[in-house]
Amino acid sequence: MSGEDDDRERREYPAGSTANVFGVMEDIADKLKILDYEQQYCRANKDVKPLNRTYFALPGKASDQFPYFSSLCAWLLKEMNVDFLEWQEFDDPNQISTAIYDQLKKLGHVPDYPVSKLRHGSGESVCFALNFLLDQVLNYRAWEVRPPKYVNPEYAEEAMVDQDAEIDDDGIAEDEIEEEDDTLFSENDYFQPKFEKDEEEKKDQEILEATVDPQEWKMELERVSHQLKFRAQPASKEWRTHIEQSQKHEKSLNEYFPDARVALDKIGKELRSALDRISGKERHINKEFDHLGGEFREKQKKLDEIQERYNELSQSVSELTTDLAEKTEMVEMIKNNMSERNNSMTDTSPLRKINNALTQLKQEVGEMELRIGVVGQTLLQSKLKHAHTHHNKQGTHHHDS
Repeated sequence: MSGEDDDRERREYPAGSTANVFGVMEDIADKLKILDYEQQYCRANKDVKPLNRTYFALPGKASDQFPYFSSLCAWLLKEMNVDFLEWQEFDDPNQISTAIYDQLKKLGHVPDYPVSKLRHGSGESVCFALNFLLDQVLNYRAWEVRPPKYVNPEYAEEAMVDQDAEIDDDGIAEDEIEEEDDTLFSENDYFQPKFEKDEEEKKDQEILEATVDPQEWKMELERVSHQLKFRAQPASKEWRTHIEQSQKHEKSLNEYFPDARVALDKIGKELRSALDRISGKERHINKEFDHLGGEFREKQKKLDEIQERYNELSQSVSELTTDLAEKTEMVEMIKNNMSERNNSMTDTSPLRKINNALTQLKQEVGEMELRIGVVGQTLLQSKLKHAHTHHNKQGTHHHDS
């Protein structure tokens, strides 16, 4: 089937139908697998994971979905060798959406949704845009869908049998025997009843108890103990073996030593010449840089003196800093005392209290004087009345006499 037939065979989704979003996403996942995007795209971008079948159909984090969508669109356009200005990861999302929208129009897509729909990174607009790009890539690759071939055999084919082969237990492959030996459990263990296994495990874990009489065991040990001792048999021909080995080694040394001696002499000469050159260079360096060494020692001595002086000054500075902190604390205390005294001297509240008290005393004194005057007047009137009464009594007494 050709690419045009393939377009007719593929599902058609009318734009604006939200019920088809999940179907479109299913087609997107299948077409991406056809393009082998897990190897070609996901492995090239290590941080990208393969899509699930509802990734762009359901709204999620736009900060994750939109970069995935834009990167996938760029990859699909590259697969078609489309000449476009590739956007970067940190470009403005609105500019990226506009660029994708323009590329869709150039490829023949007639979108009936605004550019802002692509900015969300999910929904039917994103799914339709990806589905269109995938169709274009498949058409560009001339991908064909062929109808399946169904085979309905009338009878099952039988395997070819070698009539000349002999059936023998020895013909079993060693690999099969090893695989059977390496199995974790055997059929007998698998079908063995559980209580029998428990009894065997219990027996294995029990403490071993001897059934032999200790006296008989001791007698048997005394009988065979002299046979259990190891006796080293002296080798009567051991010195001959050493002599033969020494002669053999001497022959090998005489055979290989001349060639080795030439090589060793050559290496020795090279080492002596290298040592002589090194010694000469060392003397030359010591002679040429002797004055620099003297200057370095003098400067090192001055540096040590300066360092010692610096340490002394640092110690004195730390002591002076401590004294300064103490003096500063004392000054702060004096300032606080002065401020308290100034506040107490400029504070007129005690004077106001004294004035109020004096005013109240004057008022009370006036009231007291008024009471004293009233009391004095009352006493004066009572005295006058008493004197008048007394005078009247005396006049009556004279008149009666």
